[in-house]
Amino acid sequence: MLVHGIVLLLILAVAPSYSLICYECSCSQPDLSACRCEDTSESFDNDYCVIAEQRFTDETNLQLSRIPRNSTYIYIEDPYYILMQESIRYNKTTSNWNLVTTGSLFGCDWDYCNSPNLINALPNSFRFTIDKAWLDTNIYGTGNISACHTCAFETCGDPANPLNFTQCPLIPCVTATTCLVYDLWSDFDGGSQCYQSQCAPDYLDGEFGEIYGGKYRLDIEGVVYLQQDHSSYDIWEIDVYCGAVNCSRPTIFEEIIDVLNYDIVDLSPFPSVRPTTTQAPPTTSTPIANPLTCYNCACIGTTTCTCTSTVVTSLDETYCIVARENIGQEVFINYGYIESDSTYVYILEAPFVVVEETIAYDEKGIRWLTTTDYVVYGCNWNLCNKPELLPLLPSSFRMRLPEPWLNANILGTGQPVRDCHECPDAPQCGTTEFLDASRCPVKACNTTCLVLDVFNDPADDLLCYQSFCIPPDADEYNIYHNRVEIEGIIYANEPTVVKIWEIDLYCRADDCSRPEIFKELRDQLVVEPGTLSALFNETYDPSIPQRRCYDCYCYNEPNCNCTRSTLMNAESTYCLIIRENYGQDYWITMGHIYDTSTRVNIIDFPYLLSEETIRYNDNTEVWNTITNFVIFGCDWDLCNDPKLAPYLPSSFQMRLPEAWLNTNVYGNGLPVRDCHECPDAPQCGTEEFLDASRCPIKACNTTCLVADTYDDPGQDELCYQSFCAPPDSEFFEIDPHRVELEGILYIDKVPRTIELWEVDIFCRADDCSRPEIFKELQAQLTLSVGDLSAFEGLSTTVQPVTATPTGQTATATPTDQPETETTTPTIPSNAPMLNS
Repeated sequence: MLVHGIVLLLILAVAPSYSLICYECSCSQPDLSACRCEDTSESFDNDYCVIAEQRFTDETNLQLSRIPRNSTYIYIEDPYYILMQESIRYNKTTSNWNLVTTGSLFGCDWDYCNSPNLINALPNSFRFTIDKAWLDTNIYGTGNISACHTCAFETCGDPANPLNFTQCPLIPCVTATTCLVYDLWSDFDGGSQCYQSQCAPDYLDGEFGEIYGGKYRLDIEGVVYLQQDHSSYDIWEIDVYCGAVNCSRPTIFEEIIDVLNYDIVDLSPFPSVRPTTTQAPPTTSTPIANPLTCYNCACIGTTTCTCTSTVVTSLDETYCIVARENIGQEVFINYGYIESDSTYVYILEAPFVVVEETIAYDEKGIRWLTTTDYVVYGCNWNLCNKPELLPLLPSSFRMRLPEPWLNANILGTGQPVRDCHECPDAPQCGTTEFLDASRCPVKACNTTCLVLDVFNDPADDLLCYQSFCIPPDADEYNIYHNRVEIEGIIYANEPTVVKIWEIDLYCRADDCSRPEIFKELRDQLVVEPGTLSALFNETYDPSIPQRRCYDCYCYNEPNCNCTRSTLMNAESTYCLIIRENYGQDYWITMGHIYDTSTRVNIIDFPYLLSEETIRYNDNTEVWNTITNFVIFGCDWDLCNDPKLAPYLPSSFQMRLPEAWLNTNVYGNGLPVRDCHECPDAPQCGTEEFLDASRCPIKACNTTCLVADTYDDPGQDELCYQSFCAPPDSEFFEIDPHRVELEGILYIDKVPRTIELWEVDIFCRADDCSRPEIFKELQAQLTLSVGDLSAFEGLSTTVQPVTATPTGQTATATPTDQPETETTTPTIPSNAPMLNS
């Protein structure tokens, strides 16, 4: 095993023992402010607290957290310890050997023991050193070797059962010039050793070889148990990268131990005796906004994974997960959380299941095999990632492609020589029909093409395409030369629909990097996700009331058939149907809306709201009324029935006399006039006591924008704002003479009245920005809502829709409902429904 780093693999913890509170923070040197946190986790599992440090050339990252007792390859004898990772590296320029510390880990097992105050007390190094002459002879040598001992896997032994080195014969290296030999789980005192050797990876000979640590070095892991002798260090692992003759011999590790020196560093901040009392918890705490509690454990090599440890995060930024990852024959299981923005494609809702599968060509078996890389279940309520869900995770989505298609489009002849589109630095985005592939010119490639379809939105046919020829020294890309990796997601509300997130192609066929290949692949792809009903049986926190709403959108479809529904918090959302008009086209959307999304609080349900514009047409010299959008809002399960969509009123028929509009909005049509100026904030008061002096009159040579905002009809309150539009504002130049009005009608309120939420006036008439203009407008305004019988009598049980859609002849008798109902407007107010 190569150096495995401070981030250690986790395996199943033993039976629960006691509660332990650990700090949970992360930061980077030199700014440690993020680690001065008060976030903690509490666990009843057999784990311990840690401060983990990873050092890179340009930064040092720190994490305060917790890990299971069995999380390291060598069993921790005592979880109160310090581990250092150090590397003795050869500098070819100076011919000297330098010591580099790559990481450290402090472990402890009492409440709050991984305090941020200990970060600066961690030792910089154990100062491992070896005589230069010995290193020059036994590690560097001539700098080049022709053969290394090579083992198919590690071989282990002890004095009673010696290592069988015949399993690791000397084998010539094809391209490598150094050996990599390492020992694992060694017990030098007991004489046991696990040994493995091979030719060093080719990337160490590349231009980035020094970034990985170089070709000639010793990587050493040493640990000191802090409740024992601070001068006694145990060596866990030694990795040797060498170019001397026979440097991969099995005895090299015993020889290294004999010549290895270290300094006894100052560990006085870490007492030899554990504290008899735990550290005090933080005296103050900053509550987590919208807290979300998730199970937090990890296991390896087991089909089950019990867990009682939890962690608290924020629902605004994270969701809980149950993840199962397959690497070879090993299975890794993780309960925890991930950031909401950590995925390439935005997750629309929870719960969901994400699966990544690989279709790879088996050159020995001459066949294509599908394997599952990982399965992730995500959810967003407290303790939703419970261990009982693990056996319910699907093993696969059974993604399949026809073998003839794979042979022709991925494998080809199997030879590495072909052309490949080249845009390695960034993806090129567009639709599958209008992607500009010229930004990725075709170049000769003698390895493998890697072609990526990333950030894809199937609904909008959006494709972000990237392609490049894999460098010959990139070993991580050459595990399989011919394979297809596909990532798909299923949402609980559409449990049979798999949405494809990302497709990665590793191909050697002619023209396999063409952008069109992804559309062809989708046409050929067969997916069989199976049933996920048991996994999605619970889709929300049972302790929080939920509201189910239809959730669809349609383009130029008057009926907008919809069977999809979603659940959201009933205490903060309600259902709606909205029809938005754009010229001759329109969108119908059904879904949830937050209570706080409107500037004025909705006081009753159900309601209808309309925004309309009275606009002057310079060509016809006529004032026309157009409807921008109409909304129906309600607050019980599935109340936004798609059957109601055709019955949304086309308009509230808001009308003003043309003579009044010509005088008070149009004027002479020229832009020169005076305009009240208070652009920064509205000025509020009643109609009788509004202090207009806060908005002084100034000359204006464009268009006055006058708004009545945040109006409370019940209190006769007016919030007035006015300013002269900037001359370079395209928005205000579109229609310099218009009136925009928003009105709401509470369907069950008797008598029915329409409250004006907002009035915006774009005007060029003399004195058109006077505050009194809104009261004058109200006196002139007429409205007519038409037939609303489809929305009458609605309750928590949706009633059958029997009325006739807008624009058709009504079948109800005149006594059932008048064909037209005229309503009287109330005092204006302003709260755009779509203010975001």
